[in-house]
Amino acid sequence: MKKTLYILTLIISTFSFSQDILMENGSFTRCAPDKFYDSGGEFGNYGNDENLVTTICPQNADEFIILNFTSFTTQLGAQPDVMNIYDGDDVTAPLIGSFQGPATVGAVSATDTNVSGCLTVEFISNSSGNIDGWEADILCATPCQDIVASISNSNPAPNASGVIGILPGDSVDFSGSATFSIDDTDATYNWDFGDFNLATGADVTHTFATAGTYTVTLTVSDNNPQGCSDTTTITVFVLGPNVVVDQETFTPEQLIQDVLVDSPCASVSNIIASTGSTINATLPNGIGYFFSNGVDFPFEDGLLLTTGDASRAGGPNNVNLSDGSWAGDADLDTYLGVDSNDATYIQFEFTPLADSISFDFLMASEEYDMGSFECNYSDAFAFLLTDSLGNVTNLAVLPSTNTPILVTNIHPDNGASCGGINEEYFGAYTPSSGPPIAFDGRTTVFTAQSAVVPGEVYTIKLVIADDRDNSFDSGVFIKAGSFNLGGNLGDDITIAAGTAECDGTEIILDTELSLATHIWYKDDVVIPGETSSTITVTEPGVYYADFDFSGVCTGSADPILIEFRNSPTASPAQNILICSGTGTEEFYLSENDDDILGGQDPLDFFVSYHLTEQDAIDNVGALPIPYTNISSPQTIWARLADVTQTCVDTVSFTISAAGQPTVSPASDLELCDDESNDGFEEFDLGSQTAIILGS
Repeated sequence: MKKTLYILTLIISTFSFSQDILMENGSFTRCAPDKFYDSGGEFGNYGNDENLVTTICPQNADEFIILNFTSFTTQLGAQPDVMNIYDGDDVTAPLIGSFQGPATVGAVSATDTNVSGCLTVEFISNSSGNIDGWEADILCATPCQDIVASISNSNPAPNASGVIGILPGDSVDFSGSATFSIDDTDATYNWDFGDFNLATGADVTHTFATAGTYTVTLTVSDNNPQGCSDTTTITVFVLGPNVVVDQETFTPEQLIQDVLVDSPCASVSNIIASTGSTINATLPNGIGYFFSNGVDFPFEDGLLLTTGDASRAGGPNNVNLSDGSWAGDADLDTYLGVDSNDATYIQFEFTPLADSISFDFLMASEEYDMGSFECNYSDAFAFLLTDSLGNVTNLAVLPSTNTPILVTNIHPDNGASCGGINEEYFGAYTPSSGPPIAFDGRTTVFTAQSAVVPGEVYTIKLVIADDRDNSFDSGVFIKAGSFNLGGNLGDDITIAAGTAECDGTEIILDTELSLATHIWYKDDVVIPGETSSTITVTEPGVYYADFDFSGVCTGSADPILIEFRNSPTASPAQNILICSGTGTEEFYLSENDDDILGGQDPLDFFVSYHLTEQDAIDNVGALPIPYTNISSPQTIWARLADVTQTCVDTVSFTISAAGQPTVSPASDLELCDDESNDGFEEFDLGSQTAIILGS
């Protein structure tokens, strides 16, 4: 019965898979769903003393063979049973590989230099025994088409540096797309959100529950059996109050070209970076990209240079940053007179298009100890600008001075012997274990700036180092996009940001590209006749400009949103008169509020009263209600302002405390009636005026 069952199974198997190939001498044309087995077939072992060659070719001229081995095992020993696979239609073709014993062979493919598309399999077994053999799927494939995957949209959108920032629990909508050089038949879109969650489809939404840095990967694949695909990524920072530091998303070159510099026509070259890890791979990397929520820290993102491990500089402040142990910088020693260690710098050449450059930064340090350290210790940093003649200027100085920005030059009075110095430039201490950074304190925001010659090549070195020791690290945070070489219109001017001007105010936008021809736009509509680098704006809207340097360079300034506050109009006020026996009275000035407001909403505007017009403009010396006059008549100035006290109009009126008059007695007037004798006559009352007034 067992023998009969075996024969029946073999017959059915042979009939069902009549196009499958068993290992034998010969050449065959096959494709999926056909399979390739050892000589024993699907259920049997291969034989002893085999020396067989099988060539498998695709059915169409533009295809090639892939053998995808789902199982493989041959007998080992002194003379193991071996399979050799050749990249062609005979055994003279290049050997792809030799396989024996239990092995994970996987997919073996004909290469793109194999014009036949065939694979040749040679199998040699000894006489000592045999086992299961193998099973492989036969696939006919065409060369991969070109696929370019992209994350075309997201909500929220990425920032200017190309990363997305959200809060824990927020969701992000992603839209993926791809271009295919042939077609997108059966294309698939697979997402990996970097937090062990996956999704499929061109449009997906994912909620990031926990603060951290996540690399979101989109893989777009077609239906080619060899697995043709392309991937693209975007970084999502899920933020709490702490600054996050990333060292994977950007190279130093990208930190300069894509993060720091904001100019579509900027010429940046010869970027050189140096830190501990570039000297010795076991040392810390003092360079990073930082990202924050923009509330607990002044900058949303940018470039970070530190004297230790930049990856540890993000909040909270629960670590001691003293990581450096490498060499200093000779330029820093020369220009600041320090003895530097643990130097980190990025240096690059640039060609400005405008006549000035600027960028925003702040310094933070572990040497802000709220005590005597601030009197005696400070690490050093400099922004060394070198022109084409070799003249060097340090841009990291206190405003309108040549004084370097150091802990010893900027700190509050904490009771230490040195007292405070330049306290207005100190930013804040970081609470122990608190946000937003791991440094103990920081300065306020500075703007480094310098006049330059458009078209001239400059070198700038952004460098920071420990001074005299390797302990108590410092860092300099440089705002993303703030290195302006021309073409930048600046930050949005909005009511929410507190930067909006009042209605009627003129705002001048300037690309600082005076040598370029411009086309200005408001709300995507061309503004006729505006071709210079500046434009005067008096209306709200979104403004930007295209510019052209005579064909050498063209670009577009990033759009800027401009809003205006509603300006009040102070209506005429009534003069107030009170009869007084003394000449001094209490005046309820607020009686004029309604007249001054006119039809304007009292919830949107506020009225106050002042002695002079300048006091009203400056919003100082508001008068009490009621107010006692100091002269009569006396001029009062009313100030009408919006709720932010930003937009103002003024109007004046007088208050008078008139004295009580003295009435002198006057005789009665008598006239004889005329002949009508009707009891009526005309009397000249004016004749009594002089008598009543007396002297």
